[in-house]
Amino acid sequence: MDRETGHLSAGQCSGQDRAQGQGQGWDCARGGRWRPRVGLGRRILLAIAGAGLLMTAPHPTSAKAQTDCPSEMLTPYWPERSPQIHQTFCELLVFPTATLPNGDTFTDRIVDGSLSSDSRQASADTMTLPSLWWNRDSLTSHLGGRRLVDSWISYQIKDSGTTVVDVIVNPQMWSVLTYNERYAVLNQFGTAARDFGYNVRFFQGNSRNYRMMGIYACDFVDQPSAPLSGPLALEDNVQTCSANLDAGLIVLLQRNLLAESERRQQAAQAAAAENSLQRAEVTSPPIAN
Repeated sequence: MDRETGHLSAGQCSGQDRAQGQGQGWDCARGGRWRPRVGLGRRILLAIAGAGLLMTAPHPTSAKAQTDCPSEMLTPYWPERSPQIHQTFCELLVFPTATLPNGDTFTDRIVDGSLSSDSRQASADTMTLPSLWWNRDSLTSHLGGRRLVDSWISYQIKDSGTTVVDVIVNPQMWSVLTYNERYAVLNQFGTAARDFGYNVRFFQGNSRNYRMMGIYACDFVDQPSAPLSGPLALEDNVQTCSANLDAGLIVLLQRNLLAESERRQQAAQAAAAENSLQRAEVTSPPIAN
């Protein structure tokens, strides 16, 4: 993982990284995943970027507008990332939330039947996917324990097929965590969701608005078309994953992405209106004198 950019390369653990990670209480597991060494009682220390971002995406006017996110605007910030990661990041930044003001737009843009909001009540008969129960309940008291995460929902975006988990954290407990501790939580939930082919967004807020606190996104070789019954073969299906918790940067990116999307949408509408007018002029009969 690039500690500056939060860029992860699946299946790669160099000798130097392995030695450094073990020295901090981490072991490199299969597929290049770093896991905390059980029983050492060490605090998880990783780096990623924490953002406070109010998600209020505009209502799209067409299916094309929903999927055409100007992801190339992210390249100057992370030139080493793949276009696929940029596209996923862009989509997660501007996709609406399941809040009251955005509820209808959110529902219209997800796959019917894909929404799962069973995080408050476990099922003894079926497994809620992606299963994050263990991750929530295993958080140490220093990280807020099971009270840190209030709830989560999972769903699939209709036009792109991207699968997402939105995690809602307790704002008071989140605010007292250090930068590294916040990343530890995001990384733990992100890697768990990744095994089932999901990306993760972290929020805090209420039923009327959420503020984005972080993103964990992956470049999946094969995006699952339906909820999975078990983990993916990580080394075969995940090329790279990236995460971000940088408050100022996320705010800046969302503002610029939404503005550019709106500009392109207006330009496309103007061009369509101009073409329609030209066709009407060509097909109209001449006016008799």
